[in-house]
Amino acid sequence: MDTKEKYTVEEIFEDLPCTLVELGDKAGLNEVTIARIRDGKPTRRSSVNRLMLALTDIYKRPLSLHNVTGINVQRNLREERKQARQEGKAGQAA
Repeated sequence: MDTKEKYTVEEIFEDLPCTLVELGDKAGLNEVTIARIRDGKPTRRSSVNRLMLALTDIYKRPLSLHNVTGINVQRNLREERKQARQEGKAGQAA
């Protein structure tokens, strides 16, 4: 894989030097989860982070959501509601 500033998820999986099962073992994820990430399905942030750490080790270069595009991170609605409640309370106190 060529060195550059940004990568697409397709490029990363296209040049992957191992199987999804091997990548799953390395990342601590099921290969179905990895395939879902590859295919652009929504996934948890924690799963993406584990995958990016494993891919960083495989490709020997830093990979994260900052330099890999095409990954669909699931919104955490519970956290968003909690934050909105806290902001509402802060607004009422002022």
